[in-house]
Amino acid sequence: MASKEEIKAALHAAFDAAVPDGAQYTKVYASDMKQRNYIVFRTTTVYNYAVGFRPGSTDLVILPVDEDKGRIVPGTPVVITDANRGPVKKRDLQGRFHVSTTEGQKFRLVVIPSVPKIAAGFYQLPVEQRSEYEEFQAVKELICA
Repeated sequence: MASKEEIKAALHAAFDAAVPDGAQYTKVYASDMKQRNYIVFRTTTVYNYAVGFRPGSTDLVILPVDEDKGRIVPGTPVVITDANRGPVKKRDLQGRFHVSTTEGQKFRLVVIPSVPKIAAGFYQLPVEQRSEYEEFQAVKELICA
């Protein structure tokens, strides 16, 4: 498995490649876990994102990503601005930040300062992002104000 620094660098590189002017954004890793209970078994699906923002701004760029042996594969970025932002929720009971678009896209994001390597067993990407986490909290406050 790649180190925390290598995964963080790969997330940033994927974001920069997929988003115009991607290098101009501060980036954090976010995830969401969805569980479905069936009569015989339960399934868990983990979604990984690279979230870009600019401190002091309320715009977000959410990039779905997949990880394959330390290689980050970017999806299609979703740009959320004041013009297309739908309902937001600062925190739900699981501590997730909810943000949606007027087009109907919905995201539940968990951003934590440090994702331990043990969480990689749950398919989260282990990263260290303490300073970026603090900056994201300030942007989240602006969005939810």
